[in-house]
Amino acid sequence: MKIGMLFPGYSSQFVGMGKELYDSSRVVQEYFEEASNCLGINFVKLCFASSDAELAKVTHAYPALLLVGVSTAYRILELYPDMTISCVAGYGIGEYSALTLAKVLSFPDGLYLLSKLSQFYTALREELDAKSVIVNGLTARKLKQICEEHNVPGACAHIAIYENKHDHVISGHCDAVNAIADSASDAGADRVKEIDLIEGFHTPLLYGLAEQLKMYLTKVDFKDPQIPLIMGINGKETCLAKKAQDAIIRQIAEPFHWDTVLKQFASVDVIIIPAPSKALVAEVREHFPHKTVVGIDTVADLQNLRAFIKNKTSDDILDEGTFSEVASAL
Repeated sequence: MKIGMLFPGYSSQFVGMGKELYDSSRVVQEYFEEASNCLGINFVKLCFASSDAELAKVTHAYPALLLVGVSTAYRILELYPDMTISCVAGYGIGEYSALTLAKVLSFPDGLYLLSKLSQFYTALREELDAKSVIVNGLTARKLKQICEEHNVPGACAHIAIYENKHDHVISGHCDAVNAIADSASDAGADRVKEIDLIEGFHTPLLYGLAEQLKMYLTKVDFKDPQIPLIMGINGKETCLAKKAQDAIIRQIAEPFHWDTVLKQFASVDVIIIPAPSKALVAEVREHFPHKTVVGIDTVADLQNLRAFIKNKTSDDILDEGTFSEVASAL
């Protein structure tokens, strides 16, 4: 049985994420303590007793998502020490969680880089006249053509995220994005919806931010992945520390190929998504309707995972389906 692991990105955070796992696991508690000491943030208060607006701040959400995702993953591996992860990846800044699980980055270094990245982005965002929209119903080729038709010096926009064959995120200068959105609607797009610019992070407008972060990478020790690591910049496996380092810099200002990342998970039997998993589980289940997709947010999820793995490995008689379907039968 091949198992893959995917980590969620920005916008998946919510107050209370990881609370049950924290209350029941010393391993998770130790990660919270370490993160709080590293960054001087009370993550127990932030994650469990703040507001949605406070947690959504980039300087809070980025490290909190790394903390909750990684601590949940290590709680899973603590329960299943013989579990082999066949591949790992992350959506957007969830890639830092994947890097940490694959031992490319240490947990403190991951927190350090995300803290710097979020600080730079917060400062830069105040200066940017930019926005993001998600376009549904047009091919990537058609959307790229529309972008090229409307891009002029000083007002440009590009595909920032290749979500799937039906959905793509456009980011760039407001005037260019507005013009592209209108043309996309005229060209037959089913839906054009504005989203938070943070979600459309991967744009050439952030090239200066990428250059800023490079300065801090020399202070961080990158190591070769110990788990097959799929990077969003090209959807390919990375086996060298230097390539992983280059990829996380490039993904700031270049498109994120989530559609290609998911293709790499076509060969796995089970996809595990650590907390906060709800939104990403729904997306991945839609993409892989016949695979077992497991979200781990609660103690009950861990117990159901235990029953599923025991059943699967001992009898190998379960049909592939969504995890909820499998768990309800146990």
